[in-house]
Amino acid sequence: MVSNDLDEGEGELDEEQLVLGDLLNHVLDRGLVIGGTVTISIADIDLIILDLRLVLTSVETAVRRSIGMRRADEPVNP
Repeated sequence: MVSNDLDEGEGELDEEQLVLGDLLNHVLDRGLVIGGTVTISIADIDLIILDLRLVLTSVETAVRRSIGMRRADEPVNP
């Protein structure tokens, strides 16, 4: 009887890992961008404003979509 309860618990854990694995695979295949702005201020005077973007994707997807890629013969714009 005890082993059946353990087997059911393992099945739920395997299913959760499968769902998490599918989600991670989908995110890496499609890509995910999270953006935000951070403002550091004192007495209503903005000292630092940061515009942040986090890109989460696989190298294969980045190359396929040419994210952040530049050909060697292209000039660099300052």
